[in-house]
Amino acid sequence: MLTKKIKDEIRKKIEALNRTGFFSIFISNVLSKVVVFLGGIVLVRILSQNDYGIYSYAVNAFSMLYILNDFGASNAALQNITEQKDNKKKQQAILRYSIKMSIVGSLVSGILILLSPLFYPYEIEEAKYLTPMLCLVPILSAVMTLFTILLRANFENKKYAILNLTQTVASYAFLIPMSYIWGIKGAILSRYFYIIITIILGIFLTRRLRIKTSKDNQLDKQEKKSFTKYALVTQINNTIGSLLIYIDTFMIGLLIATPESIALYKVASTIPAALAFLPNCVMIYVIPYFVLHNKDPKWLKDKYSKLIKYGILGYGLFSLALILGSKFIINTLYTPEYAEAILPFIILMIGFFFSATFKIPTNNILFAMRKMRFKLIITISSGILNIILNVSFINYLGITGAAITTTLINIFSSILGVWYTNKVLKKIKIQEKEIVSDDKNEERI
Repeated sequence: MLTKKIKDEIRKKIEALNRTGFFSIFISNVLSKVVVFLGGIVLVRILSQNDYGIYSYAVNAFSMLYILNDFGASNAALQNITEQKDNKKKQQAILRYSIKMSIVGSLVSGILILLSPLFYPYEIEEAKYLTPMLCLVPILSAVMTLFTILLRANFENKKYAILNLTQTVASYAFLIPMSYIWGIKGAILSRYFYIIITIILGIFLTRRLRIKTSKDNQLDKQEKKSFTKYALVTQINNTIGSLLIYIDTFMIGLLIATPESIALYKVASTIPAALAFLPNCVMIYVIPYFVLHNKDPKWLKDKYSKLIKYGILGYGLFSLALILGSKFIINTLYTPEYAEAILPFIILMIGFFFSATFKIPTNNILFAMRKMRFKLIITISSGILNIILNVSFINYLGITGAAITTTLINIFSSILGVWYTNKVLKKIKIQEKEIVSDDKNEERI
């Protein structure tokens, strides 16, 4: 039985997590993924397998064309605004510069999407006309992201949770009825409606947090250079990382080019991809704290070790349960028509375990410590390897080959990421000991 002291410690930790908004983030993410999961099942039943395949292909094409995002301005803004938590003037300057950079990046992405029929290799003809309809989404998304940054950087986790959940609920509140009434076009255009709803709520939730920008309060040349460097490096990492997610569907469309194959792979990957919310919601909560402690090796090592240890246990048991129930899950939720998705689903769940336990926490912590160079090397290597393996495996194994590739890449990047993170933490600890030793020697002198 637990002693009174242990019970009190557990109670205090739970109260602290609740007070700082962890449970709000977790519950909102759980509910969001439930909505996504149930909405996806409904959508599969509203659209035919052929139409669902076309829709998935068009959304995937959009995601690849939107790969530059806002040039990493939102990532750099979160990092820098959090680091300057007590310096409102500096936060104003950071916000002003990030808005400019975000607008430029979003406009470039929007133009690429609009002009995509001129250069993008659409293997499914219908997607060529559907994808450009989303050309205004990048600029609206940039505005929406600004509100999430302000909330996270100011540790307003409960308000962030409200915004996050509303965004998801609104997306399916428009997606389902518009798909039912207008088919694929309705599904595509529904994005505009939910983004606008989210922006309106974001304005309300951040009304007391919005930082007024002034022309007289700007970053100097060196600060702009540092901000831009961080933004671009993180965006390159995220871009290649996103490509690793979208490249499977792209390669299936390129090498197999049937809506049915894309629909099968979409079903196989939906649950493993959606489950990324579990490690992501943990990281959404902890990353601002890692940023604040990014010079404290003892704190970093302790918290990082706990993330990995609890991840192995929690994600391991969860993944095993879904693998054992894979046949029931696919046949029940998506009907026996999608039975060919069972094996790819199992393989992708193995990949999810490595990604959730090692890859996602490690990637985020390296960014928090501003250790981006080696992470960039890992990401580029993974991207090149992904393309090579996809071409080889998809040609011989079809959609199962795509699943194998994704899982192997997750294992590869997890091993390198964990090795490098431990190396960095060890190096920081040694440097700290040397500084302490030097200080003591000076005192003696």
